[in-house]
Amino acid sequence: MTTVRDVADRYQCTATLVMGLLAKMGHPRTTPRTLLPPPVLAGFDAEWGDTIRAARRAPEPASSARLGATPPSTLASRYAPKPHVMRVAHDRVGAGRDAQGIRAKRLLADPGPVHAIDLVGTWDGDRWHGEVVPGAFHFFGGSVNSGPTAACGRTHMRAVLGTEFVPADDPQAAGQCVRCAELVAEGKGFRSPPGSYDPFCHAFLHVKINGQVEVQNCHLSGQHRGQHRTRDGATWDVGFDDFTPAPLDAGCRITKVS
Repeated sequence: MTTVRDVADRYQCTATLVMGLLAKMGHPRTTPRTLLPPPVLAGFDAEWGDTIRAARRAPEPASSARLGATPPSTLASRYAPKPHVMRVAHDRVGAGRDAQGIRAKRLLADPGPVHAIDLVGTWDGDRWHGEVVPGAFHFFGGSVNSGPTAACGRTHMRAVLGTEFVPADDPQAAGQCVRCAELVAEGKGFRSPPGSYDPFCHAFLHVKINGQVEVQNCHLSGQHRGQHRTRDGATWDVGFDDFTPAPLDAGCRITKVS
C-alpha cells in the first residue's frame, strides 16, 4: 500500500497537509507512515487532487523538445550551485489544538525578536529549494533546545518562515535580532559557503499514470551520479523515453504528458 508520505511526495506537498485533508475526509489521527488503501487514495484524488495541483506553482517550460522531460543532465548542470536564502525564524512558538483536537504547534503573534537562518545543511533542509514563499512556515521537531541555531549562533529555532530575512536599518526597532541582522548585512551567517553543497537533488519528471498527471521527484542527494530515483523506486536519466515506473505502478498505464 501507499503511505501518507508517499502521497505527499506524489502531489509535491507536505505530509502535514495530506494528514489534514484526510482528517476532513473522516480519517483522523494518521501519521506519515500510515498505510492508505486504494479506495481512500481514489477518494483523496477525487476530493483534493485538482485543488492541490492548482495550488502548486506551474513548472517552467521545459527546454527539451519532449514535453515533461528534464533537459539532458550534465555534470555542470547537475552540480550547479543552488541559491541560499536567509529566512525569518522564530525561537518561540505557541501550542494549541487543531480541528480534530490534536495538540499542534502554532506561530505566535509576538514571537519576540526574529532571527535569520540558512536552512541548507540543517537536518530538515530547505524545503522551498531557494525560493521565497511568503506565508509558508515549518516547525522544527524535538524539544525546545533541539532545533538548528540561527545565524547568530546563540539561539535554537523552533519555526522558520518561507519569507526572506532582510536586515533593517534599525534591527532593534524592527524587532530583529541585532547580531543576525549584522551578519546578514555583511553577507555572513551561512551554515556553509553558498553553493558548496546541496543535500537534495531537485530533478523531477511529469508522467501520466492511469490518465492522471503525477510528479516523479528524485529523492537522492544533490551529489548523486547516474539515474534519478524516486522514493517508490521509479528511475530515469534523461526523461520519459528512459523512464522505468515504480513496482507499485507496474500494472498501470504509463503515458507521456502531452
